[in-house]
Amino acid sequence: MWIVRFILLGVLGVLVWLDSFLLRRRRQYSGLVENRIFNVGIVITHLAASYLVVILPPSGGWAARPAWMQHPNVCVAFATVGSALVCAGIVLKLLALKYRRAIGLQGSQAGLVTSGVYRYFRHPICTGVLWIALGLALLTRNPDGLLVFPAVFVAYLVQVSFEEKDDLGVRFGEQYRAYKRVTKMFGPVWLWSLLLAILLLIFGIARTVAIS
Repeated sequence: MWIVRFILLGVLGVLVWLDSFLLRRRRQYSGLVENRIFNVGIVITHLAASYLVVILPPSGGWAARPAWMQHPNVCVAFATVGSALVCAGIVLKLLALKYRRAIGLQGSQAGLVTSGVYRYFRHPICTGVLWIALGLALLTRNPDGLLVFPAVFVAYLVQVSFEEKDDLGVRFGEQYRAYKRVTKMFGPVWLWSLLLAILLLIFGIARTVAIS
């Protein structure tokens, strides 16, 4: 399955390049960038690659998962945190779409959106995708999915960095730079710190279970 995972990561890489290419030439390819059907296709491909790469069966099949992942306490912890992340990611994405009223590469007719969830997340839709991907890896107790998640995170980090540099920063100039100074890319640092602390606690419990 790792071959398939590498292919999916390659697809994500191509999509990052394509997004960057089109955004740098927004005026030249405005018909394509603002086309709803094209954007729906791009978004679906993004989501499919992002989620499949973390939920594909681990090498050796589900039965090959480490013994500590089968412990009831670990199962409950993974399921609880995973479900919370998936639900939070879905809500965050829906709220972002409500305020942005655009999909994919489309520019928001309201201009630079800084209200609602955009007050706390510069890229709430991408943050939602990342939360859902991590949540799915936890829900399925997928060791390979957890290993590959950092690569998914980096792919989205690169994508939004290009988007800010080549599109948003160009179109909105100082207004966007001022927005960047007060709003984090993927949300408050304390929120990610809390998530990391919870995950470390879970893995700490899992290690204790494995040793005992």
